[in-house]
Amino acid sequence: MSRYQSLLLVAVLLVLLAPAASAAIVWGPYVTNTTTNSATVNWKATGEGAGWVEYTPGGDEVYRVASSREGGMHRVQLTNLTPATTYNYRAGTGDETTENCRFSTFGSQSFSCIIYGDTRAQKPFFTQAERHGLVAERMAAEEDILFVIHTGDFVCDEAEWDEFFTVAGPVLRNTTLVPVPGNHDGSAEAFSAIFGLPLYYSFDAGSLHVTVLDSNDRAWADMGTQTAWLESDLASPLPRKIVTFHHPPFSSDRRHPGGDQAIRAEWSDILSRSGVDAVFSAHTHAYERYRVSGTEYVVVGCGGAPLYPLAEEKPVGYQAGRGQTLGYVRATVSPESIDLGMVAVAEVPEADDKEVTMFPAGTVIDAAHLPADAAPPEKVPGGWWVVPAALLGGAALSRLRR
Repeated sequence: MSRYQSLLLVAVLLVLLAPAASAAIVWGPYVTNTTTNSATVNWKATGEGAGWVEYTPGGDEVYRVASSREGGMHRVQLTNLTPATTYNYRAGTGDETTENCRFSTFGSQSFSCIIYGDTRAQKPFFTQAERHGLVAERMAAEEDILFVIHTGDFVCDEAEWDEFFTVAGPVLRNTTLVPVPGNHDGSAEAFSAIFGLPLYYSFDAGSLHVTVLDSNDRAWADMGTQTAWLESDLASPLPRKIVTFHHPPFSSDRRHPGGDQAIRAEWSDILSRSGVDAVFSAHTHAYERYRVSGTEYVVVGCGGAPLYPLAEEKPVGYQAGRGQTLGYVRATVSPESIDLGMVAVAEVPEADDKEVTMFPAGTVIDAAHLPADAAPPEKVPGGWWVVPAALLGGAALSRLRR
């Protein structure tokens, strides 16, 4: 045997004996598009391994479904589920399997959900782990959250998606994610590939009808179609309605004074005439709340992005607001009402020295009972701190250097 043949034989043996390249799960899993009897599990993986989801409502019976795949994205639609039921699940690709996760199907019961947004980093000043991570950690400690609405700007650019899903993973793997497209989140095709959803859509959860819209610049090319769909969609007979999109119609942000006037002119009259209880937006990196023509407009763009100062001059309907504060809104929904609480997580100084001041867990700095003309509850749910923002002093806070 020649030296060349010997080397070739060794090379072939090394290839045959080498372990097969295994797949690696990069994002997820995370659940979208949940209904009373279905849900979609999503994740991203490298390699060519086949994907699957195992799930169970408890007990000994475990079901296994193979995933579809497009590029690195894996997706499994689970069907024939039972309403108002918590399912345990795990995803796998090749020889890698995730930890046990859970989600709940929708039913007729009252429930709680979370709304937050603008989680992108501002490098080189801070990463998502340093700011969004503070909010995600507090959200992950919340119990019995049926779904989380993200009001857009998940990332600063496409290179940041890995970081978003790493930071938000402990929250997203145990609930349903309701994504709203933001102006930093890439193309329509990228949004649909990541979440398996169109740019605007709606769903029902118990007594609540939720409508998600696309307010980005690209939407204006065919805004008439989306607006006609919106008006038809809000004919829902459910007693409670919320709408969410990225750009706020009302805001005192100095960078976007007054709010998005074009969106206000296009949709606000329809929202009020259709009996929408609340509208949730972001884009303004602060917390604000307005009440206009019977509808509450809540800006909750304080999930980790660089915070913006608010102007003293406020648009009509101003109720409350707070700048330089990271946080999220928790909503409790019943057929009779929606109770909102702005949960403050950390105060961030305007001088970006990476030192933040943490609020005690569960600190609520603003609350609203909807519809606005309904009688307020006798007391705030136990376990929540309800503190007027003006009364929060240094003694109530703790400092954290990142």
